[in-house]
Amino acid sequence: MPRIPPVTRESVPAELLAVFDAVSSGPGGIGAGPMSILKNSPELARRAIPLFEYVRNESILPQAARELAMLTTARCKDCPYIWNAHAALGRQAGLSDALVDALRDNQPLPPLSAAESAVINLGREFFRPQSGQRRGFQRGPGAVRRPGRGGTGYFDGLLCAAGL
Repeated sequence: MPRIPPVTRESVPAELLAVFDAVSSGPGGIGAGPMSILKNSPELARRAIPLFEYVRNESILPQAARELAMLTTARCKDCPYIWNAHAALGRQAGLSDALVDALRDNQPLPPLSAAESAVINLGREFFRPQSGQRRGFQRGPGAVRRPGRGGTGYFDGLLCAAGL
C-alpha cells in the first residue's frame, strides 16, 4: 500500500485540472514511475518537467555520459524503474554491455575510460557521500568536465532529476 494515495484526475481541484492534464500526457508527461509523486502538486510538476527534460535530453553533456549518470543513479538508489528505462538507451549511446551488466549486477567494473570513471565516481559521491568531498568530477577529462561551461552544474542537475 502506498504511503501517499495515487493522484487521480478526479482528486485534483478544478482550477488545476488543465495543469494536471498537461503534465500527465504526451512525451515527458508524468506516468506511474518515480516522478508520479509530482502529480500531488500539478503546478510544481508543470514547472519541473521542462527542467528534467532539459538535463536528461538536451544539455551539453554527451549522450553516453547522461545515460551513464542515469544508470549510476538507478544503481545507487536501487531504482529498477530508472534502470529499465535507461539500460537500453545507455547501450545505444555507446556504453559497453560489460559496463552496463556490471553496474546492474553490482559487480566489479570493467576497465573504464576516463570519462566513464568520472561520471560513475561523481554519481557515487553524490548519492553515497563518504567524506563530503567531490573528487570524482576533478578527475574527469575536459570532454566531461566542460570547464567554463557549467559541466558540474549539468551533472548535479541531472543527478538531482534522476534521483527524485
